Amino acid sequence: MKRIVLCASLALSMLSPHGARAADVRVEQPKKSGTGKGTESSRRVVIRVEQGGWGGAKPEEIESLLYAVADTLLVHFPQRQLNPIVVSSTRQAPIVLYQKGPENEYQVYLAAKDQRWAEYVYEFSHEMFHILARYENHAPPNVASNLWFEETLCEAVSLYTLRQLSSRWEQLPPRAEWVSYASTLREFTARVQNEPHRRLPANTSLEQWFRKNGPLLLENPYLRGKNELVANLFLPILEHNQDWQAVGFLNPETGQGQTGFYDYLASWHGRTPPEHQQFTRLAMRLFHFETPETAGSAVDKVAARVPDQFGAAQQMRGAAGPSRK
Repeated sequence: MKRIVLCASLALSMLSPHGARAADVRVEQPKKSGTGKGTESSRRVVIRVEQGGWGGAKPEEIESLLYAVADTLLVHFPQRQLNPIVVSSTRQAPIVLYQKGPENEYQVYLAAKDQRWAEYVYEFSHEMFHILARYENHAPPNVASNLWFEETLCEAVSLYTLRQLSSRWEQLPPRAEWVSYASTLREFTARVQNEPHRRLPANTSLEQWFRKNGPLLLENPYLRGKNELVANLFLPILEHNQDWQAVGFLNPETGQGQTGFYDYLASWHGRTPPEHQQFTRLAMRLFHFETPETAGSAVDKVAARVPDQFGAAQQMRGAAGPSRK
């Protein structure tokens, strides 16, 4: 989601020239809330939704939904323990702040309101995946190289979570009284995934598209239409490869400096433990970046289950559905 930067100083504003960031440095701290602690995912993360600003939705309802999102994502990160996540309402764009709360908790702001549960799923999936990707490692003054790729992964994960929840909502909704919302969630998911801008132009491969659009993304990582097109193509990788733990090694603790995209992917692959490198290999193969290290039978088995460039080009050239409102 597009983010509005509120800079703490002129120096920080100079470090954030594009006016939108994956996380921000706001000075206010969230207030404590008396809402509950959630479901089984509380074993590895505690989510607390603050009072106020949600329209007709109750904080405890939102917590139930956000725990369902967390459960869906954390199954792919079996070793990860997360600090608590405090979620507040905003009238601006959704965001996860670089600045932690007084108890070292993550501060997430969502723009969804009322009982628009699909929008909560879409927004929180995106922000939580920034957390799983260790977004804080590119807080100013660290340089975030190829930040567009992290944004793209977050968009792909939003689609993944919507698809997962919409497929099981009728049998296992986050709250029993929400069974009737299952069809609405499915329709929202279909509309989002089939937006026309998420498809490659006719007779254009991702390699051709990226040759033209890659430099634009490197300059501005928040070109949402372009992020979302690549996210659609990346979605089959998430669905067919259950080990996502490489994402935790996407952002090194020290600044990366500006590098070319292929060097960026190779660096990520190199610092990922070998047992989790299938994810990085699949990412490189999506962009036709192969080395002897990225080839392998395990990758080939996954690739064989994913149609046409990992679910990509031909599948995404079909007729588009209605636009999301």
